[in-house]
Amino acid sequence: GEYIDMEMQKTEKPVIIPLSEEAKRWLPKPRGNDIPFFDIPTTQTVIGRALRKWAEAAGIEKHVSFHCSRHTFGTMMLTLGADLFTTSKLMGHSNIQTTEIYAKIVDKKKEEAINLIDGMFT
Repeated sequence: GEYIDMEMQKTEKPVIIPLSEEAKRWLPKPRGNDIPFFDIPTTQTVIGRALRKWAEAAGIEKHVSFHCSRHTFGTMMLTLGADLFTTSKLMGHSNIQTTEIYAKIVDKKKEEAINLIDGMFT
């Protein structure tokens, strides 16, 4: 596989993140032929600019920020069925309780969705 190798800005911990095929389509090509790592922006400001550019190219009109993209990623992973521990590691969280915030959002959405059924019978 191919990866993003980066340092978390807040904790300065190194994180290696595997990339999906879709993510690879949007990123610049790897640094070298034999190295499965991609060059990406390194600061939140630069990442934010790149995200806005990618969002525009993808036809997304909503304002996209670094924080928004992290939140969307965490929520999306849990909604799709990824486990809490793996999602925590992918997000670079040092404490799984931080990731549990996203799980609560997903649980709330599940409750809202299931309550839609009640409307069919009233």
